[in-house]
Amino acid sequence: MEHAEEEVDTLHRQIYQLVVDSIPDAVKTYSNMVKERHALLKQASKDIEVFDVKKLAPEEVSKRVITGADGGANGKELEGFYFGIAGAIACTSCGFEKEDELPISLGVPLLWDNEFDPGRRAATIRDRFMYEVAERAVVEKKPDLLLIDGPLIPNAGYIPHGDDSPAYKKDYESMIKALFSLLDSVRKEFEKRGMLFACVVKRVRSTRYSSILRLSKPIRDSSLLNPLLKKGQRTGLIDPAEGKMLKDEFPEEHRRVKQFFVKGSSLSPVRVEVPGWLGEKVEDLASVVFSTCDPFTGVPFQILRADALTRVSIPTTDLTYTRFISRVMDKVKSGELSKEDLDMANLRRLEIWRL
Repeated sequence: MEHAEEEVDTLHRQIYQLVVDSIPDAVKTYSNMVKERHALLKQASKDIEVFDVKKLAPEEVSKRVITGADGGANGKELEGFYFGIAGAIACTSCGFEKEDELPISLGVPLLWDNEFDPGRRAATIRDRFMYEVAERAVVEKKPDLLLIDGPLIPNAGYIPHGDDSPAYKKDYESMIKALFSLLDSVRKEFEKRGMLFACVVKRVRSTRYSSILRLSKPIRDSSLLNPLLKKGQRTGLIDPAEGKMLKDEFPEEHRRVKQFFVKGSSLSPVRVEVPGWLGEKVEDLASVVFSTCDPFTGVPFQILRADALTRVSIPTTDLTYTRFISRVMDKVKSGELSKEDLDMANLRRLEIWRL
């Protein structure tokens, strides 16, 4: 079988030549985008206040017990059902210690035969697992800081609508319940022993500052802030957009959320989201986040570690599917299933599995 890293070159040479010939037009478009950003930066720089972040010494960082939590999901639709994987992990370490010998984890294969948007349902299960392992880590590991990979406010696209299956609605409710249970536990630990908590968004697509500053054209916060922030600087606190998720799904006690941006490398800044009651701890949070950042990506080490351990790659999915099929074939050999019963597990037309 082919190695997963190998790709088949299927783009016709005429299409490729057309694309190459259009590169000058793309460069011109990019130049116009740069000019527009310069104009927006001139306007925004007057109104965005920038703060320096204190960098902790390595020995200070080494005293902090920090947990990073993340989840992963992936899958593929077959002729008769969807096959996927969802999992999450919470890794706890002191400072920059690389390994957690006993991380807290959850994982499960997913098989659905009637889900309209299986990837969306897999994502809700992934996030539920992430909140659950994070809460267990809060209770069992007693970290000084809990970092979650991703936003504090889930995407509004998760909210069920009339066409969703009862199974999806149940998974969504379980995910939301796990989130608020985690937030309750975090608040108790903060009040009892000062534990801090933050969610870190690595790939920023929001345009919040465009709305706040009433810019003439929306621009991603990462693109707007990158030239304004130097390494080791942050913005002040801002309120997130009050979308349907925050307004309709969050209970009153968890509805107040704050955001700020921290630049930890030469790349664009990350967005940090915290419950409103942690807003007064922004200097401490920014300091620990910046002090634990990877110097190349600007992302806290614990987040990168959890992300690496939960990334469900295509080869991982393929291997798991192969293990699944092997067990199904055992049932065919034993006579419990017939060869004709394997039709549901066929790959959909023109799709392949690679090992």
